[in-house]
Amino acid sequence: MNDCPFCTIVRGEDPVVREVARNSSVVVFFPTEPAVLGHSMVIPHRHVERFSDLTAEEVSQVMLAAQAVAQSIREAYQPDGINIIQSNGEAASQSVPHVHVHILPRWENDVVGEIWPPKSNYPEQEKDRELAKLRASTSLPNTNMSSEDRRQHLSFAQDVITRMAQSSSNAKSWILPVVTAAYGYAFTKESVAVAFLGIIATLVFGLLDFSYLKNERRYRNLYDRIAAGDPTIPPFSLSVQSNKDPLDRRSTEAWSVLKAWTIWPFYGVLLLTGLASAALAICPTF
Repeated sequence: MNDCPFCTIVRGEDPVVREVARNSSVVVFFPTEPAVLGHSMVIPHRHVERFSDLTAEEVSQVMLAAQAVAQSIREAYQPDGINIIQSNGEAASQSVPHVHVHILPRWENDVVGEIWPPKSNYPEQEKDRELAKLRASTSLPNTNMSSEDRRQHLSFAQDVITRMAQSSSNAKSWILPVVTAAYGYAFTKESVAVAFLGIIATLVFGLLDFSYLKNERRYRNLYDRIAAGDPTIPPFSLSVQSNKDPLDRRSTEAWSVLKAWTIWPFYGVLLLTGLASAALAICPTF
């Protein structure tokens, strides 16, 4: 982010930027090489690469700012038309990996020219196939959920949170008698094999518990978003898939769960005990 030129603008550290306006959420400025005079850009303060990763509040602030700039352009330049363009990815001509929206005043026969191909010739069967594919994966945000529906949605999320917490508790209650028996036998009988069975059981239950705790945290986050009325969550959806999250965010989430006292200290002590029992079994006089 320190190398992002748009973040530099947000921080107010670009000495040559032609800044139009800013507020607590967005900055509006002229690009270095405008397509036409009056070409403006809106960027959010937070460094986000993809439009789909913006929060609902950020989407609202960015698009409201784009609408305000479009109105200003209409009043200041009296153009024949206006383009509002948002591109994602190099294939879509995004050159800076920080979400931005272009607002361009347009005139007949200006230097920008046509931005759409004059004609396409896709078979009707292909269009129908793509329509079915997109319909199956598209759910528009709900903006009219009643208070009762929201309470029911919160109840569904809370039920999952409770199940995850109970499963985590069960994992700990199941592993303790297993490792107690395994390590106790390994200590008294100097059995390396049994000690390693206890270590393997600890690792398996630790991974299960890690998964339960990670999902519990995700559903708690979903619960908070539902309670806050996040319009991007479909009605009664319990999806917490993070495949669209940046890799660093998922890594941070996993590390945060691993550091929790219910994971690392608990299973760490069991692993150290297992390693000690294995070491004593290998070298009984140590």
